[in-house]
Amino acid sequence: MSIQPAGQAEQAVPSGARYVLTFSDGRLSTRADCNLCGGAFGLSGQTLTAGPALACTKAACPTMAFESQYTILLSGESTVTLTGNSLVLSSARGVLRFSR
Repeated sequence: MSIQPAGQAEQAVPSGARYVLTFSDGRLSTRADCNLCGGAFGLSGQTLTAGPALACTKAACPTMAFESQYTILLSGESTVTLTGNSLVLSSARGVLRFSR
């Protein structure tokens, strides 16, 4: 998994951190290092809408700056591209890349 905030270089998940995104029954959940987030999502064509707000635990993970960028990029509307085992969410905020 990697993030690329708009106007910045792509950043891989920090060593030792774990980020997972799951969709089930109209809800999404994500592990963002030592925190968990969840919320509603909608899919219309290739537009994924996460939120309007995601509820997250607030533990002080060692990767807080990365985690903050991750949740900003995940929240709101994104264009979905699914190719093989790769899921890319892109928006004006930046890009999230996931692989299975």
